[in-house]
Amino acid sequence: MVVYHCCVPNCTASTRKFNKLHKYPWMQGVTFISLPNKIRNAKERRDWLRLIRRPNDWTPTKYTRICSLHLDENNNNTLPTLFPYNNFKKPLSERKTSNSTQVGTDNNLESPMHACNSDHHHGSIPESQVIFSAIPYVCGEVEVISTEKFVTTDYLPGQRYVSKLNHPTCKPTKEHDYSYHRDDKVIVDSSTQTEVTANDIRLLEQENNRLKHTLEDKDSLSREIFVKHVTKDDKHVKFYTGVQNFAILMGIFQLLMTKCSKLKYWSGKGSVNDKNYQTGNRLKPGPQRKLTDFQEFILTLVRLRLGLIDYHLADIFGISKTRVSQIFTTWITFMSGLFGKLIKWPSKQQVRKHMPHSFKMLYPKTRSIIDCTEFFFQHPRSPTAQASTYSTYKSKNTGKCLLGISPSGTFTFVSDVYGGNVSDRFITEKSGFMDYIEEGDDIMADRGFTIRDLLTEKKATLNMPPFTRKCVWGKKKRLNVNEIKQTRSIAKLRIHVERAIQRLKLFKLIGNTIAWSLKPLTNQMVKVSAFLCNLMPKLVRR
Repeated sequence: MVVYHCCVPNCTASTRKFNKLHKYPWMQGVTFISLPNKIRNAKERRDWLRLIRRPNDWTPTKYTRICSLHLDENNNNTLPTLFPYNNFKKPLSERKTSNSTQVGTDNNLESPMHACNSDHHHGSIPESQVIFSAIPYVCGEVEVISTEKFVTTDYLPGQRYVSKLNHPTCKPTKEHDYSYHRDDKVIVDSSTQTEVTANDIRLLEQENNRLKHTLEDKDSLSREIFVKHVTKDDKHVKFYTGVQNFAILMGIFQLLMTKCSKLKYWSGKGSVNDKNYQTGNRLKPGPQRKLTDFQEFILTLVRLRLGLIDYHLADIFGISKTRVSQIFTTWITFMSGLFGKLIKWPSKQQVRKHMPHSFKMLYPKTRSIIDCTEFFFQHPRSPTAQASTYSTYKSKNTGKCLLGISPSGTFTFVSDVYGGNVSDRFITEKSGFMDYIEEGDDIMADRGFTIRDLLTEKKATLNMPPFTRKCVWGKKKRLNVNEIKQTRSIAKLRIHVERAIQRLKLFKLIGNTIAWSLKPLTNQMVKVSAFLCNLMPKLVRR
């Protein structure tokens, strides 16, 4: 069944309320009328739309209706004349020139329009009686704010009385999103009113001036709104920054605040050797900062997580593209130096304490699971750079990095990023990974890691899927039954390092193609991302 709503602004009449006449008695006998035909009665239709006063971009449909409450039954005029903007009164040309206004005698709250009782036009009104002003439009239920006694003043016969203390308020119903009409005045009970002092006015003026200044500074307002939106709740914090919740985000920032008070912006290679800005009580050098330390911290994390370009962040924070690049370079290097030290190689006792049950059953001596991952680089112009970064495995220019995780899925080793043309064995030797290996350790790796001899020198073992052997049938390669079972058991556990790498590449600045201008920052970005991954929930839970 089609449900009709009145198209007049601030009118809540609806056919749904016919089933609730005990709640909406003013809907008794109300009908819904369609607008005049746009072809046969075009002029009359335009007059209706003009009187309804909807926005210019509003277009009526075949289901558009107007309720009979806006039509004057005592007038032969076919146009609707009773609207909230004219207080449900007739046009001036149709009003009676009488000195007195007839007022209804029904004081029942169930009626949509209330007026004073005509019996009191020529007498005093008792103090115990609550008199309401006429409600100029249908608004659903009526609730009295206060029914306390009051003394009426300035009441003259023939005039409509409006209470100064008590006034009915209209509750918008759930069928419409209409609210109070802008011409309505709701007056609260005087018992709840407080006295405004000169100090309160002064404070309000100061707050008004502050808000006015904030609104005039569009750039400052934009960055404040964005940072507030990023830190709105844990869900927003995780999406924009990669940090699990707001509490951890603030904990990281508090850790950085102790050392970033005199942080200097990156301004080229020569700025590394200039340490004078950190001596004595000198403040930060260079131009005045437009962003606070927390805003710069958020900018860095948002760019690392979402991979936003400089121009986008410059528009959001109201600064130049060059300043965005300076802030990101400075903060990602600063955080890498601090967080890189927190990615530590755990002891055997710590690994065994947090080892999942799946590893304890099959490979209880596993110390680390290693794998190499590649990050795509933008195609460089230099032929030398192209040759050093081209990966025959990916058929693109890449950078290769060795990653090691504990059996529980935590990053325990992150190497520097090498060119994509180097082998896994080369990175394992040159990255310093072998310095952490102890006697009796088990290292789990893929077939590409031909490092068994290196581990044997350290009296450690390598758990790697067996290689296939030649045969005279099929694809001329085969594994026996035991080798197939071993391959499956190792692959089932080694998959966790792939899941950890997937988490790492959710930081889009390194997960997508890295701009060649950001290549010097690749090591820093990978280490910071790995540290933030370690703050996420445990990867292997059983």
